[in-house]
Amino acid sequence: MAKGLFEQITEEKKDVPKIDKTIKSVRKYQFNFYQVVAIITMVICIIVGIILGNLFPSCMSGGLYSTTCTTTEFNVFLTLMFWFISFIVCMLIYSVGHIINILDKISKSVAK
Repeated sequence: MAKGLFEQITEEKKDVPKIDKTIKSVRKYQFNFYQVVAIITMVICIIVGIILGNLFPSCMSGGLYSTTCTTTEFNVFLTLMFWFISFIVCMLIYSVGHIINILDKISKSVAK
């Protein structure tokens, strides 16, 4: 006999990982100085990108005979461009830190 939909859902349902388990799985990684700087820089650049999008708005509509903007809005292109460039720079910094970690592990294993 076929099972009901709700019976099948309760059998296949899995628990969502708890925050404690997630924190423990992240804590097992050892980040060096370059990796920490890259993560902090990326968080700061996300905030700065939003601020830049508000500081330099894009012009939506201007007057017919005037060069001034009558309506401005959030500059999404500037924000996304700043986020993209900062992501690439932070990934380069993070990768340097990751390479240093790998070389450190190799040197420790060779020294044993």
